[in-house]
Amino acid sequence: MKKVCIIGGGISGLTTGFLLKRKGLAVTLFEKSDNLGGNIQTITRDGYTIEQGPNSLLKALRLIDLVRLLNIEDKVIAADENANKRYILSDGKLEAMGVKSFVNGYFSLKTILSLAREPFVRSKSPENESVAEFVTRRISSEFLDKAIDPFVSGVYAGDPNNLSMRSAFPKLYEMERDHGSLIAGTLLRKVEKPDPNFPKTFSFKGGLKTLIDALANELGDSVKLSTGVEKIENVRGGKFSVNGEEFDAVVISTPSYIAGELIKDRDENLTKLLSEVNYPQVAVVVFGVKSEKIKKTLDGFGFLIPSKEKRPILGTLFHSAVFPERSPKGFQLLMTFVGGVRRGEELDNQTDEELKILVREQLGEILGLVDEPDFVHIKRWKRAIPQYRVGYENVTEKIAEFEKQNAGIYFCSNFYRGISMSDCVKNAFATAEEISHEQTRKGTKEEGN
Repeated sequence: MKKVCIIGGGISGLTTGFLLKRKGLAVTLFEKSDNLGGNIQTITRDGYTIEQGPNSLLKALRLIDLVRLLNIEDKVIAADENANKRYILSDGKLEAMGVKSFVNGYFSLKTILSLAREPFVRSKSPENESVAEFVTRRISSEFLDKAIDPFVSGVYAGDPNNLSMRSAFPKLYEMERDHGSLIAGTLLRKVEKPDPNFPKTFSFKGGLKTLIDALANELGDSVKLSTGVEKIENVRGGKFSVNGEEFDAVVISTPSYIAGELIKDRDENLTKLLSEVNYPQVAVVVFGVKSEKIKKTLDGFGFLIPSKEKRPILGTLFHSAVFPERSPKGFQLLMTFVGGVRRGEELDNQTDEELKILVREQLGEILGLVDEPDFVHIKRWKRAIPQYRVGYENVTEKIAEFEKQNAGIYFCSNFYRGISMSDCVKNAFATAEEISHEQTRKGTKEEGN
């Protein structure tokens, strides 16, 4: 039986290992820490279910496939339909984004006309174009400031002036390349059509940890916790030695800076590139609050804050409005994000008490929060989300070259081909399929000899 080593127990590594095991390969997964899930960390305290990292999922074909393969579809919970608004803070007030944004004065007539002209903009994205440059060129700087900037902050905790359009938002880049327009591309490009009966936004009973636990249960004794990996050595017959065991293939599913160390004896240039990927610091400040302490009606997913508002927080999710079972009855669960590219460096100088006071003041101004929160939990991510900065294509191209030159070693992590959970799962399916195909081919060749 062919043996595969997985290094890293986040969603990418767990999914790849699970799929390979289903394909009949022997899998060993090494995880340096004493728990699985990477940034997906759910805890339960005082009646609250708290997501310390990713908080929900958007349906996608491979995500649905994974849920069904794990037989946990009965544990899926849909986001509350009454919490479908997405707010943006503008001049200190919350604006619900949507069609009304174009008729209530949120966007100027100039931007509305720019959107109407977008299909006729004939310029194409040059090499190394940032998200900010792309949006300003095709639409307007106001659309960048009021719509895209807060969105980028919510997804990457990043800055659209630094992120690569081609790497960070490849689908939009491809729409312009293939159809000459974002609007035309939206209408003409072929898209995945997941099961219409599956919730658009969802989580699980017990939180996202339910997905991690299901994967861990399937892998069973294949998982080795508190077991780091220092090097990947070549041995006879094109195999690899990891922690004294021989494997036919190795999947690196760690953060980039750890991945770089694992291959430093093979490619110093790629090691340097991977060590330079920026992971800004983010703090998640969670408040549990009696409902009557909040003047604003929590009827949406939450709010994001454009950088021009110059606020010390990135935004807040109304988590119990989206998933009511996340808090005790009569209480609201609010998750506020601080740091990112904008202010991540400041977090080292802020105590937990200072973060609590800061968030309390901001939510007082924005949501009308009165009095102190009834519950507080703070999680700090020293290195949160990899930034696909301008020129990041060089990183991904070098990784692809490395995989070709080092047959049997694969990368599957959120610094490569997408940061979202759905991207990670999609890439895990592709990686598992590629490994299975290659190992089957090798096995057939060996039998023939």
